[in-house]
Order: sequence, then structure tokens, then C-alpha cells
Amino acid sequence: MSKAVKSGTAKPGSEVVKQEDVIVAILIADSFSIRFAPVTDLKPKALLPLVNRPMIDYALESLLLSGVQKTFVYCVAHADQIRLYLRESKWMRSASPMSIEVISQSSDDCRSLGDSLRDIDGKSLIRGDFILMSADVISNVQLIPILEEHREKRKTDKGIVMTHIFKKSFLGHRSRSAEEELVLAINPTNGRILNYQQSKNLKKLSFPLEMFKEHGLVDLRYDLVDTHISICSPVVLPLFSDNFDYQTWGDFVRGILINEEILNNTIYCHQLEGSYAARVSNISMYDAVSKDIIQRWTFPLVPDLNRSEETPRHTLSRHNVYKQPGVTLGKESVLEVDVVVGENSEIGEQTYVTQSVIGKRCKIGNNVRISNAYIWDDVIIEDECCIEVALIADGVCLKKGVQLGHGCVLGPGVKLAPGTKIPANTRLMASPPKSENEFEISDEEEENLPAPVSADSIGYVYHRPIEEDSDVESLVDELWGLEIEDDTESEEDDEDEADNDEDEDHEEDLEVGDLPEDMNARSFYNEVLESLQRGYEEKIKGDNLVLEINSSKYAYNVTMKEVNMLVIKAMLSLPSVMTKKGGSGTNDDWAALRPILQHFLPVLRNYLKNNQSMLDSLEALEEYGVNNPKFAKITCKVLHYLYGEDVLHEEAILEWHANPPNDPSAMTTIRKIVEPFITWLEEAEEESSDESD
Repeated sequence: MSKAVKSGTAKPGSEVVKQEDVIVAILIADSFSIRFAPVTDLKPKALLPLVNRPMIDYALESLLLSGVQKTFVYCVAHADQIRLYLRESKWMRSASPMSIEVISQSSDDCRSLGDSLRDIDGKSLIRGDFILMSADVISNVQLIPILEEHREKRKTDKGIVMTHIFKKSFLGHRSRSAEEELVLAINPTNGRILNYQQSKNLKKLSFPLEMFKEHGLVDLRYDLVDTHISICSPVVLPLFSDNFDYQTWGDFVRGILINEEILNNTIYCHQLEGSYAARVSNISMYDAVSKDIIQRWTFPLVPDLNRSEETPRHTLSRHNVYKQPGVTLGKESVLEVDVVVGENSEIGEQTYVTQSVIGKRCKIGNNVRISNAYIWDDVIIEDECCIEVALIADGVCLKKGVQLGHGCVLGPGVKLAPGTKIPANTRLMASPPKSENEFEISDEEEENLPAPVSADSIGYVYHRPIEEDSDVESLVDELWGLEIEDDTESEEDDEDEADNDEDEDHEEDLEVGDLPEDMNARSFYNEVLESLQRGYEEKIKGDNLVLEINSSKYAYNVTMKEVNMLVIKAMLSLPSVMTKKGGSGTNDDWAALRPILQHFLPVLRNYLKNNQSMLDSLEALEEYGVNNPKFAKITCKVLHYLYGEDVLHEEAILEWHANPPNDPSAMTTIRKIVEPFITWLEEAEEESSDESD
């Protein structure tokens, strides 16, 4: 934080010296989209519960922890609800360490981020540098050092208008939103953004030749994710006011880069190291960020450290199970892993809950199965219901035996009759679709609904209208990671993509090895791979990774043998997953794998504690090498390294080699490759025996 500057008489021609350098932020409390409809029809997105706290609380908490002193909260949809919530919360009390000012505008006059910033510019509220962030961003980033870095760059580049914050995240990571895939061209010497392109649904990209001629070094980055946090110079607001075609942040960046030579304006990027930041841009990201909060990647923004006086703190127990006061559990009910239960909620007998959030005052019956679900306040779920991968809003009532397909979203007040089955990927609302407007459903569409809701239910299928979004032009409806096929593509394109998918699947099979057919074990492997990838990228300590892997073990009920084997296979596959590097096995392959094994030595030592676990790992090494010839060539080096680090003991290695599998023909390749190492071990053992004699 900048220190206060003493006031005094300024010399002629010098800059005006402020008495205090106030750190200011603008928090945009509207996403200008309908990704969460129909749950946002009556409630603003900023107040939607995220692990039993309104989203806006996380954003304000992160700004406060960063040292921000004054925040302007800009509201559009349901602005009165946000204003009332903030007025009654700790944020607008006299003792609050951060000053909050709410600004509102009608949705008719403000339809985008650009309209918001133009309105703020017209009110002349900002005079210096400021932090721009969306209210649906969850972050533990310390922003003041980045602000100081931005100001230092201004000393050498007077045209700097913004430093935008990105985080590194590889393709397929759950923190990447499929709607926001982008490619950046960056000057690696100073972090200046040279080119910006949204890459979703693009088969090829093109870059201006002049960019490579003018800059000696250019990094093309596809592994960066937009955090929707920016450090802005005061000139940003007038630039939006002067260009009414700037509606989104992407429009702004493209406009600045196109007019760079004329206006001499520049934008820089800052890549996060070891911090967390993600935007809840859609329901798929809602699921991902919720799990990150529960698994404590967002520390200190975690349920048991909640500072809100309105929301009681959760108590944390094993396997990331959080409970607020007043929770009652019936006999033989199970809260397995990654579960949050709000205050005064009741859970019946023999009910199973895993990887889910349950809000306040909910009543869950007997023999209910809840998995990967987000249940808000005052929800009633009667006996024998099955809920997997769903979002259930306030006041919903599910009668006995209701079953929800994967990816369902139930709006506030929906009531489903006993035995109702809702197809996958369905959204329900409590009132019929509106007529004579853009939400009207034609007779043909009504006849083609996936399944009608029973006459005894209060629930109507909601059809999301097409959004006009300059940054997201695709009509694919992303929901919980499931996509609706686009029928506009030609058959030829479909065939090409199918061939490519088959090739990719084949390549992945070769890289991963022989995975079990059991879906629980496969799901466990995928979660372990994701945890290890993030652990290596962010240099997470081994103890924390072991806790997360163990949580996944209990969630998917896998055996210790499967744990030992799949953890090894996940580690071995990391280089190809992260780099997708081709070519034959060379020293470069070992150079890519060695630092990964070095980082995960504490994890390996945790699981390979006895002779049997070491035999399991050697079996996994052999299976992986058989299915991946590229790795097979460096198997001997891997064995020698693990032996030298005392992860694998000599007795286990020799026992493994002396007992080939029932079908040895499939394993002969690996055993021939490691034969020199086995011979060396045996000779060393004989010499040791001779010396002892």
C-alpha cells in the first residue's frame, strides 16, 4: 500500500501532491448475461450463494485483504436488492475498514461493461489508478504489488492504460471456461500484450507479420486464463466514453491494439504465481470454483474462516466436510467428502451426500442420494430421491422418489410431484414461460420438449434465448461441461472431427496406459491427474496433495492397489499432458519427467511405504511402458532414479523382476530394457554379500 504523503507547498510546474493515496476499486456487480437463468430472474447474480455465501462477499473480502480503501459497487439488474444487502451487512457499517459506495443504473440504459464504465466516467468519480473487477470473481491475489508494478511501468511507458491479470492453466483444467479460450501474443521482455484473439471454435489463427518484425521475441500463449481483474490508468474510462463500440473487455483490448500506432496506448499482462483467481462465468465454472473453495485452494477465503457476522462459521472435519450450527444427521447417514451443510438443516437416515453443498434450513429425507449438487436455502427433498450434478435454488420441493438427470437446474419455488423423472440438462422454472416477448415458446418447440412435467408439479421447462455477445459468438450451451451438438456443421466437418477425436483418444490411451474399466477408478485417475497438474504448476506441498488424493480415494471407493498404480501413472503422464510434445524417447523426455518426479517425491514416499505398495508401483510402471513406447525407452532411468531416492527398494525391484505376469509376452519389452539395471543390482548385492562374509 502506498504511504501517505505529507501535504506542503508545491513548486511551480510540479505535480499536485495528494495528502493520501487512496487505493480505489470498481466492482461490477452484473455479468450482463443470462447464463444462470432462470435462477437470476428474481435475484441478482452477485447475491447468488457460493458455498453458502453471496458471491459479492468473496469479491469484497478479496479487495479488503488486498488493502483497497474505497470500492464503488456498480449495480444494474436488481440493484435495489444489492443495495439493501450491503446496507445491512458489515460492509457499510461505520467500523468497516473499507468504504463502500453503491452506484446503480437501469438495465435499459446499461447493457454491457462498456456502458457501465461510460456511466462511471460521466459521474467523474475516478481521478487516479484503480482496480477493476467483477463481483463474481473469487481471488486471494494481493493486488497492491501489481498496482505498484503498473505505476513503475508508467515511468518508462507513458502510454500504458492497463495491466491485466492472467493465471496459468493448461487445456482441460477445470478452472478454464470453455467460453473464454484465448490466445495472447506477448513481448516476454516486458509483458506487453501484442495480440489478443478469442480462440473458441477457431480451427486456425493468424497473426500480423509486422508483429514479428518489430519485436525480436514474441511468446504465443494458449495456457493463460483471464481472471477478469485489471489495474487501470484513469485514461481507461475516457477511452470507453470515446468509443461506443467498446462493449466488453475484449472489444477494448482489440481496439487499443488496432489503434496502438495512432494513440500510443499499451496494455500489459501480469501472470499470477501461486495465487488463485477465477470467475464464476457460467454454471460449469460455478461447480469448479465451489470445489476449489471447499478444497481450500482459495485460502483464506474458505468456509471455516468466514468473517461475515450474518453467516455463522462452518466447522471443518476430515475429508473437507463443513457444518454450520444446528445441523442434524440421521442414523447411518454419510457425509463422505467435500460436503458443506448450512445451519439448521436436517438430513435423514441412510442418506448419502458427497461433493455437494446444502444451504440453510433444508430438510433432506431418508435414503436420498446427493452427489455433485448445489442445494440452496429452504429446500425440501423427500425420501428416496436421487440428485446427481444439479443446481437447486431456494424454496424447491422434491417429493418422494424424484430423480434428476445430470445437469439439471431448478429455479426458485419449483415443486415436483412424487416419482417425477427430469431428463438430463433440463432447466425448470416455477412459472410458465412469458408470452409475447423473446421468451415465448412456439407450439412446435413445446411439442419437442425432452419430457413434460407432470400435472401435479409446479415446474415449466425453460428455454434459454440466444445471447448476443461479441466475445462469445458460439451458440453452444455449456452446462456442467456438457455441450449440445451444433447441427449447423456439415457432415464432412463432423467426419473430420470424429477422426480427429479418435486419433486424440488413441494418443491419450497410449500416453495414459492400461486404465481399469471401472468408472470410479477412471474418475479417481482424472481427479488425481488434475490435482498433480495443479500441484506441479503452483508448487503445492506434498502433504496437501496427499490429503486431496485421499479425499478422492474415499469419494470413489478405490482400493489401495488402484491408488498406488493410478498415482504413478498420473505422474508419468504429466509431461505429455502439459506439453503434448511428440517425437521418440530421448534424453529430452527424461529431462521433462525428472523435475516432476523430484517435486512429487514426498507424495511417492507417502504411498510407497512397504514392499507390496512398491510392487504395485512397479506393475504400473510396466503397464505404462507397454502402452507408451516413448516412455519405455527411459524406464531404466526412472527405475534408477527412484531407487537412488530410496522410493523403491532393491528387494522389491528384484522380486518384481523375478515374478513375471501370467501373460509375460506383453511385458517382455520393458523387462529387456531394464535388464542392465537388474544385473547391476544383483552384482551389487553379491559384492555386498562377499564383503560381509
